[in-house]
Amino acid sequence: MNDGLSALKEEDIQRLVRLVESLDSSTFDYLQLQVGDVKVTIGKGAVPLSAPVIAAPEAPAYTPPPRPASVAAPPTAQIAPSGKRTAAPVPTGTIEIKSQIMGMYYSQPEPGSPPFVSVGAEVKEDTTVCLIEVMKTFNAMAAGVKGVITQICAENAQLVEYGQVLFRVRPL
Repeated sequence: MNDGLSALKEEDIQRLVRLVESLDSSTFDYLQLQVGDVKVTIGKGAVPLSAPVIAAPEAPAYTPPPRPASVAAPPTAQIAPSGKRTAAPVPTGTIEIKSQIMGMYYSQPEPGSPPFVSVGAEVKEDTTVCLIEVMKTFNAMAAGVKGVITQICAENAQLVEYGQVLFRVRPL
């Protein structure tokens, strides 16, 4: 019986152990990795059925489908000028548009062009609000909500994490 794991060397198993340890100390919920015929999914809880695959370079890059923005979460912490962390006020009635993947955030389609959206811009569910680059693949991110941009929470060319708030929108 060849389950794909019998070909793993001790070094490969140690790398998997380090991946599990890294996931445990990270803010991510799961990791799915596929190299050749071996596919490994590790998670802290339930893993979504449509989990993206981080594949070896010869595999095509995965582009997740647009997901609706989530309802505003509790305030996030910020560092005040005094160096102490304070809660950032989240306007009531706003919806947060969060990053659907980890990668480099771009507010404009190419350098020198105007940004996709700005504060005060009206967006629809299918309006592109930014690009997230992962492994030289640019993924357009849709607003997922109809409303007006009230805050832009990320800076151009900034590395963003999965679930990080990118925009706040007042729904229409």
